[in-house]
Amino acid sequence: MNPPHRDAPPPAPVIERIGEDGMVYVETGGKASWEDKQRSRSYPHSLDLLLGALSILVLWLSVPLLILSLVMKTLGQPGPWGALCIYALVALVCSLVLTLCISLTKRCPLCHGTPLHSRQCPKHRLADQWPLLTHRATTALRILLTLSFRCMYCGTPFRLFKRSSRQR
Repeated sequence: MNPPHRDAPPPAPVIERIGEDGMVYVETGGKASWEDKQRSRSYPHSLDLLLGALSILVLWLSVPLLILSLVMKTLGQPGPWGALCIYALVALVCSLVLTLCISLTKRCPLCHGTPLHSRQCPKHRLADQWPLLTHRATTALRILLTLSFRCMYCGTPFRLFKRSSRQR
């Protein structure tokens, strides 16, 4: 018998109960593993990770803005499309450089994976992934919305700007 894989959910305990009709019903219990219930850890470089998530958002917003302004300028529409095209291009280049610098250097303190840069490694079973989004997009949006994230490689939850209990 092979040992369970690290991403496999833990086996649920079997609960037997006797129903009103005298039949014995077998159900699996909803007991979760310790990973599901672990407390959030503090992340040591919180501001850098927040700036990285913000630069990813600026990158995502500047691409459609650049395409829209290029199309409107090419079609000859009146308005400030030329200046908007230049601003969007500058924002795209700056956010791309900043995103690459931050996402490749900031690592998870436990598994040393890059939470803002998705690799082809297998993801943990508890890794967050919202519908229609990638793990990286989910992590970046979750950092911006809740100031917390879960490492997609080891499954450890982190909170930004939380003081560590060991530093007190």
